[in-house]
Amino acid sequence: MNSWNNFLWPLIVLRTTEQFTLPIGLASFVSPLGNHYEELISGAVLAIVPILILFLLFQRYFISGLTVGGVKG
Repeated sequence: MNSWNNFLWPLIVLRTTEQFTLPIGLASFVSPLGNHYEELISGAVLAIVPILILFLLFQRYFISGLTVGGVKG
């Protein structure tokens, strides 16, 4: 989970497309020669799905953690 949103370091180190992280894979759909917006949007939606499922499962804990920090006194 620590390398979920890394971009620069994996871009420098990784050379095969099978090892690319999610942001690098999505950035590969945009190039100066042509953009593949259909694949980019569908990849972004598929990237959001696991995070959305985790939030929906644990939203009561997430919201309670936010409200605990906001109580005065």
